[in-house]
Amino acid sequence: MLAMNVVQILSGPVIGAVIGYCTNYIAVKMLFRPLNPVKIGKITLPFTPGVIPRRKNELAQALGTTIGNVLITQKDLENVLLSEKMKKSIVNGIMDYIKKKTDVSMTIKDALNSHINEKDYENIKMQLEKMLSERLAAGISNIDLGAIITSEAGAAIKGKLQGTMFAMMINDNLIASLTQPIGEKVKEYIKNHGMETIQPVIRREIENLENQTVNSIFDKVSINEEQIKEFAGRIYTDCIESLSDVIIKQIDVSGIVRNKVQDMETKDIEKLVLSVMKNELNSVINLGAVIGFIIGLVSLVL
Repeated sequence: MLAMNVVQILSGPVIGAVIGYCTNYIAVKMLFRPLNPVKIGKITLPFTPGVIPRRKNELAQALGTTIGNVLITQKDLENVLLSEKMKKSIVNGIMDYIKKKTDVSMTIKDALNSHINEKDYENIKMQLEKMLSERLAAGISNIDLGAIITSEAGAAIKGKLQGTMFAMMINDNLIASLTQPIGEKVKEYIKNHGMETIQPVIRREIENLENQTVNSIFDKVSINEEQIKEFAGRIYTDCIESLSDVIIKQIDVSGIVRNKVQDMETKDIEKLVLSVMKNELNSVINLGAVIGFIIGLVSLVL
């Protein structure tokens, strides 16, 4: 009789605990299961598929927006790209690549041809030759060679005639009348033919340079590996600072996250969530049992 009373007393709380446990267990499982809609004829059963499979696209969009606009901002990415660790990694990577691909005993031409094809190399060389020739010709044109030649030639003539009987016969105006036309002719020649005069010289210098070895260039400029790294680091920093907006816009964090989540199988998402929240979800299930047990006790008391 006593045993039966005990069973009757505990049956309510125990049944409540079982119901609470099962209810929460089913609720947690319904986050992911079923993976596909369940149909009876043309009718799709409610709550199928599970919450996450049904709303995977919306989840992907929400995660992409949150991560791209809140968790990882443009400033965050810029700070990462400009960090000393990243800069050092990039510069060291470039140096290692150059060491592997470039032999210091190679000529400049051969070293460059190992990285770019012959056609591109010739195009770059022609553009460099043209640019240097144009710049040099423009620089010389901006110098008043007429005045320089007039002044220097006049001084040279006076110096040569000093102490001779011609010194008394030739004055400054006469010297200027002789030297000024020469200066004007030289100035006009540079203006009209400077490019064609300078370009062959530039071409020869470039050809001489490309046939020198990489090692000889380093020796001439007295530059070591650390200085090269420092120079490359400055170039990298300047590029990131000036082009950061363009670079960051090309790194579409929101889109990358969204596409990755959309491409993931629902089973993989389930494994990912459970790997992080398995204990918490089990706690929710167990909490259902505890609440059901308490409700059973309250019902018993009432």
